[in-house]
Amino acid sequence: MAYVTPRKNADGEITSYQVKWRLGGSRSAPQQTERFGADEEGRQAAEVFCQAVNDHNQQWPPGWVKGEGYIDSSAGLEQRFIFRDYARECIARKTGVEERYRQDCYRELEQYLLPTFGNCDVRSTEHFSRATVAAWVNKMAQTYVWRGSKRKLMSPKTLKNVHGLLSSIMNEAVNEEPPLRERNPCKGIRLPRTDDEGALDDERTEDMEFLTPDEVAGLVSCFERPEDQVLVRLAYGTGLRWGEITALAKRHARNPAPGRYEVQVARAWKRRPKTHPQPGAYLGTPKSKASRRLVEISEGLWQELLSHGLAGLAPSALIFHNGHGERLVHSTFYDRWVAAVTQAKERGLIPDWKYPTFHDLRHSHVAALLSDRHSLTYVQRRLGHESIKTTSDKYGHLLREAHEGAMATIDRVLGIQPAAPAGDAADEEHEARAPVQDPGRSLYVAHVGGHLVGFWQAGHAEELAEWWARERGGAVRVERMSADWWIRSTGGQVGSDNGLKAVRSEPAARALVWQVGPAVYDVDGQERTPNPGVHEPTARWVWEFEEPYTEEPSHSVTQWRPGRDALTEARAWGLDQEAVLAAYAVAQADAVRTCAFHPQRGVGERQPVS
Repeated sequence: MAYVTPRKNADGEITSYQVKWRLGGSRSAPQQTERFGADEEGRQAAEVFCQAVNDHNQQWPPGWVKGEGYIDSSAGLEQRFIFRDYARECIARKTGVEERYRQDCYRELEQYLLPTFGNCDVRSTEHFSRATVAAWVNKMAQTYVWRGSKRKLMSPKTLKNVHGLLSSIMNEAVNEEPPLRERNPCKGIRLPRTDDEGALDDERTEDMEFLTPDEVAGLVSCFERPEDQVLVRLAYGTGLRWGEITALAKRHARNPAPGRYEVQVARAWKRRPKTHPQPGAYLGTPKSKASRRLVEISEGLWQELLSHGLAGLAPSALIFHNGHGERLVHSTFYDRWVAAVTQAKERGLIPDWKYPTFHDLRHSHVAALLSDRHSLTYVQRRLGHESIKTTSDKYGHLLREAHEGAMATIDRVLGIQPAAPAGDAADEEHEARAPVQDPGRSLYVAHVGGHLVGFWQAGHAEELAEWWARERGGAVRVERMSADWWIRSTGGQVGSDNGLKAVRSEPAARALVWQVGPAVYDVDGQERTPNPGVHEPTARWVWEFEEPYTEEPSHSVTQWRPGRDALTEARAWGLDQEAVLAAYAVAQADAVRTCAFHPQRGVGERQPVS
């Protein structure tokens, strides 16, 4: 039942009267509220409205607009509920999106949605129903759009994106207070499959073109400029996107340890729409959180970067630029790319039926990794995909091991005996593929740096071991062990927490953690930090089973060190550099304030200054 309750301030004064109820009367239904004035007139109005809610079965009274009251039913369709205006308002108030995405939404709205729904009422179940949305989907599926220089049927992916925009607008109407609609008519509408695009025999049927290593080498040889050759080879060797690789500065190319080389993807070129006060390209964050990553490169690629002049660049200078230190525009490079592809075909270095783009170097990079049996999880993190589903959906068909396993299964079912390799090759293959004996209920244990890390899936354990060997070095191995072994090794107690809760069903997480400190203080408040460099923040990748892994912006600690020296230390760590520095300053202040109270003060030779 709806009820009226006064709202009061800290002094106990009534500031308003509020009507509260559960939509539809169910205990689990969302709570609804409407506010009225603090005077007697407001209280009476609240009572009248409360009764109206109860009379309409705990629903908003027909014709009532939250915060405004009853509307004139004879006033006709309100302008704000016309789809044309309501949709634009919904897009304008989207949060957490970049301006370019917002402009893309406006463009799709104007091009694909307004011609059909522009003058419709978002509240109308006649204008927006499963039938009308389904008819629109079928119409869009037969719509021709420009893709490059050709007119083609709208792709299922484009249709899915536009349908998603319409669905998000309808969701806004459902979630209004009071709701403008009871349900979203877009839900449950079946869309064309994104992996089932039809094409004529002479058309390219896939969005990806895979180049073999020899074809990439042939293509590189057809570029006249050495800097273009290095760019293409690095793109193939890292899988970086165009906006990422052309945003690399010297400081992003690192040699953190002997024999280890990497590039940091910390930014990417993006474009503001023409309507923006400062239109054009700018350096922003990469595509997603997972896109901010470290990508290891070979020593050969590192030497090519040095030959390209990396060592002589300023830390903030772009590695690949237009010849004047400025952004390398894709349209400028595109002409040289097309010329190289054309020449490679003429020389027989690339088949005539392949039409690779620069982005296909990224796809070809994945193909090279998977053909050498690297796990999808490793590829996911190297590419910067937010979800492994993205990696699996796009590249899962390239898994040679999965393909061979499937073919072996089919042969076994059909009773076909595979031909055995001869000689030493057979012995090597048997040794490489001999299954690990399963001692019972199994899990996979990665032995890395003195840690035992358990996984339910072998690929996750192998991926951790591979990363650890590349980054930290030392001996690593993965073993299939029994659950009983794990319980004994970790000291778990059967029947309570038997240790199996620590076995991971997902890949091990890691984070780039900033650390600063420790600053060390004597009992008199004098700093005794042996290395002033500890006051500068440093960042390193930390696995979730290591210290100081965290998922928070910052942590800090102030603590007394044991021993007769009676020292107090302060340090901080976290994911956000600025937040860590702020926490470090607080920890240092705490250390200075508490150092004189160290339990060991007076035990040694030094005495606190009074």
